Amino acid sequence: MHAWLSFLSHLSLSSAKRGHRQVIMLSGPLHWSWPLLAPWLAQHDNNGIISRHIPPGINGQPLATNKPSNLLGYESDQLVFNCHEGLYPDALTAIAGTLTCGGILFMLCPDTQAWPQYTDDFAQQRAPHTAQAMPAPNNGHMIRRLLDQARQHDITIIKPDTKLPQIPPVNIGNNPANNPEKAWRAATTLSADQMQVYEAICEHLKDSQYLHVITADRGRGKSHLLGKLLSQAMDANIDNGIKFYLTAPNKAACRAIYKALGPAVRTQRITFIAPEEVLTTVGRDDVLLVDEAASLAINLLIQYSEHMGKLIMATTTHGYEGTGKGFQVRFLRHLNSQAATSSVYYHTLSSPIRYAQSDPLERWLFATFCLNSEPRGLTLSPQQVVTPVMRLVDQQQLATDNALLEEVFGLLIQAHYQTRPSDLRDILDAPDFKLFVLFNGDRQARVLAACLISKEGPMLGQPTDKPGIELPLHRDIFNGLRRPRGHLMPQVLAHHMGLVQALALKGARIIRIATLPNLQQQQLGSSLLTAVGQHLKSHQYDYLGSSYADSHDVRGFWLKNGFRRVRVGNKRDAASGTYSALTLQGLSPQGIELAHAAEAGFLRSTGKITNMAALNENERRMLNAFLTQRGSYEHAKQLLTRCQGWQLPFPKKASKEFKEKVARWLQQQA
Repeated sequence: MHAWLSFLSHLSLSSAKRGHRQVIMLSGPLHWSWPLLAPWLAQHDNNGIISRHIPPGINGQPLATNKPSNLLGYESDQLVFNCHEGLYPDALTAIAGTLTCGGILFMLCPDTQAWPQYTDDFAQQRAPHTAQAMPAPNNGHMIRRLLDQARQHDITIIKPDTKLPQIPPVNIGNNPANNPEKAWRAATTLSADQMQVYEAICEHLKDSQYLHVITADRGRGKSHLLGKLLSQAMDANIDNGIKFYLTAPNKAACRAIYKALGPAVRTQRITFIAPEEVLTTVGRDDVLLVDEAASLAINLLIQYSEHMGKLIMATTTHGYEGTGKGFQVRFLRHLNSQAATSSVYYHTLSSPIRYAQSDPLERWLFATFCLNSEPRGLTLSPQQVVTPVMRLVDQQQLATDNALLEEVFGLLIQAHYQTRPSDLRDILDAPDFKLFVLFNGDRQARVLAACLISKEGPMLGQPTDKPGIELPLHRDIFNGLRRPRGHLMPQVLAHHMGLVQALALKGARIIRIATLPNLQQQQLGSSLLTAVGQHLKSHQYDYLGSSYADSHDVRGFWLKNGFRRVRVGNKRDAASGTYSALTLQGLSPQGIELAHAAEAGFLRSTGKITNMAALNENERRMLNAFLTQRGSYEHAKQLLTRCQGWQLPFPKKASKEFKEKVARWLQQQA
């Protein structure tokens, strides 16, 4: 144990002098790795631990895997990630961003030979319902990639029978002949990088109108800088009636901003506001700061830029918060297209403040989860597109072709504002996922567009059940008694719209569809969508659909390609500011009938109901399921709101007492 602690002490000291953070994989049983860590963690006060089960005597703060954004602004001396319970990519990249210089990330994992076949909780939670005896959810491709990248980046892997590696000395001095390295020092005030941006923005804080955009990778101190800028802005505009607002995907993400502001300022003069409330609350002369802007929908950010007079936005360009590439390409392109751009200013923070540029932990994670990936076709012009070809790319091919994987994932990063590291694991390993790629027909075969789908349905309860008929499972889903994993579209259609026949059909849901930003408006996405539909139809799929943010431009894309909008949610998404919608295209006669029925039900849902006799059979059946079972409360609210004479308020949850009130009211109307 003395040799082990001595090794860790030397590694931590050596890393601190280089400005590095380290990774150690402890590959072996937990009854070996936890006791090994206990004395080292006892020497440090601020340890973060991701593990549901932490043995007694382990010093550290438990952190949750399901809310990685809550780790923003958090700092830790040492980290422990228990991979025996699951490899959660979003949580891993999030917790790594909290580690300070000289710290070590300990990954507790099964033996590296067995790990790719290990069934963990992440895979179990992503596996869709099936009536068949399915093989254990697959993790292999992502785990092998993580281990391959660990070896390429010289990550230390220690097993129970492993000798401790040698730590190269750090040569501190001023003699060039000795190949010296100057010891790395963290900035105690604003770094030169931060100060340059701070001074540039402060010049405009008294202007009547400005929009500043700050982009940075993780660990560059943008949130701390925002806090200092906000403090300066309040001092510059003191007592003039201007209000100051701060928004982000959640308040926890602003921890570093509040820390930089200080207690007096943050409690008296700054108001945090949810993204969806900004447009109705913040005045044009008020000051709005937006942190982690890439985690919000581009359409919402565009509305901010058009509505606010004084706006400072900052975002991470890589990381679990949403990679930020869509922000860089789409939102900045919108700003540049505006006629008056003289009051728009762009800033970049490139130098890390908590660790050095050559930090091995960051390099390993970026390589493992393709966070630096960009598609090769970003320089293509429409004239260079030659006879596009669609291919179905399987997971094995992606796992063995790193260039193709990086190009496809880079395209998804560019196109979608909430692409995350966990999406990479799904692309590589999720069951029933299929990837269709549109390649340029020239010799280089660059990726032009990509469409990722998930097979959904038919939903069977028993291995002996036959597709095409209503089953006990279907009735339970309709009545709200069961909600099996996966199969989003058929369950929404059945439970919220009464279209139980959807559960007996074979469908596909589009998870992502993306075209190179420089080749949009060239019908490439539409061509790919058509080819995907033809492929699925030839393989006996009944329908193709998608759940999407219902903005005008996205809706237009689906409608022009023959899809029907069949449902719109009743709550705005906190990040996008839009309602979610469901769109559907029938491929078989049964699928076409389903799409028509769903659209007819959606169009009917806006009409006023003057008496109960006007309810159709499906509406009566759904209302009865709500009153007597756990049928859709959302549908019941929509239907009752349409009824003439309805005045009762809707509680947050439908209690037994509320259902009794509804039943009495309906009897009075009969």
